[in-house]
Amino acid sequence: MAVVAALVVGYVKGAKTRGKELEQLSRSLKALYDTDEFADVVTAARAQVGAGLRELASMIDGHRGLPEAGGDLVARVRTLVGRE
Repeated sequence: MAVVAALVVGYVKGAKTRGKELEQLSRSLKALYDTDEFADVVTAARAQVGAGLRELASMIDGHRGLPEAGGDLVARVRTLVGRE
């Protein structure tokens, strides 16, 4: 619900400024995406999501321990989804 409210506020704000600040926001976001720090955050987030998916797969399979870090995670998830 908070996301919808934020989108509405952003839309109204953007409509009032008629895109003047939108270009500045676009440049700022582009500059943020190009930083090494942002790349590090994305890498860490991907690693965390991968670890979470491996743990979830292990729990679904009935294993108590943590799953091994190696292996093709995408193939594993596809196999789990196909078991429906």
